Amino acid sequence: MKSLSFFLLLILTSCSGPELRKDVEQVPYQTSGLEQYFLPELPAWANGSASGQCFKKHSFQYLDLGKLGKTYDLKYPELIELQAQYNDRLESYFRSTTMRFVKPVEEAAFFSNSLESVRGGVRTLKLPASANKVDVIWLDRYMALNQVNEIKKMNELGRFDQRVPILFSTCLSRQDLNQWLIENGLEDVGFYSVTAEWLSPFAADLELKSGLQIEIKKLLAPMVNVRFVSPSEILLPTEIVL
Repeated sequence: MKSLSFFLLLILTSCSGPELRKDVEQVPYQTSGLEQYFLPELPAWANGSASGQCFKKHSFQYLDLGKLGKTYDLKYPELIELQAQYNDRLESYFRSTTMRFVKPVEEAAFFSNSLESVRGGVRTLKLPASANKVDVIWLDRYMALNQVNEIKKMNELGRFDQRVPILFSTCLSRQDLNQWLIENGLEDVGFYSVTAEWLSPFAADLELKSGLQIEIKKLLAPMVNVRFVSPSEILLPTEIVL
């Protein structure tokens, strides 16, 4: 009797197998639904900065700030912060695994956590309330010209005691920059940073522009005096709007 039951079960399973496989094959690939907010990945040849003379070590996921702003009622500073935090989470993930892609469920979690963080008031770039003078230092250019020692001299002379220093890089990520600071013995200076995750083809009015940029004054309080510092006073990066 047990043998008969076994064979009946085997026959039923065999008959239903192809239909079950067919049903599985017909199930569409499930995405996180966030693709509508993702801009196409930059080609390798465009993943750098001509004025900064540098190339990015890895790609960044740039977001459609116009669409995100309408959907979640966010302003330019919040949207830029959202993109920066999302990319930072992606980089942390890729640094911790050999995987070269993100599953939809992880993608959704990174985005949701970043969104809630921004809505909760968490800011990667948060200057002291007393800060009213800021130096934005074009790190890429100092590195390209092998003049990093000039930044070290500024620190030794106490320049950053009077003005808050923000290191600006169009190619390094925040984590790349933190590693660079350690390698150069500058991790205790107290640098703030605006890195590649902060760039966007959208301007502060959320209109699409022709290239990546950041309107840095829009991220700071209106009374803050911003001075741009580079080894060449003539050349300015195309990616920054003061």
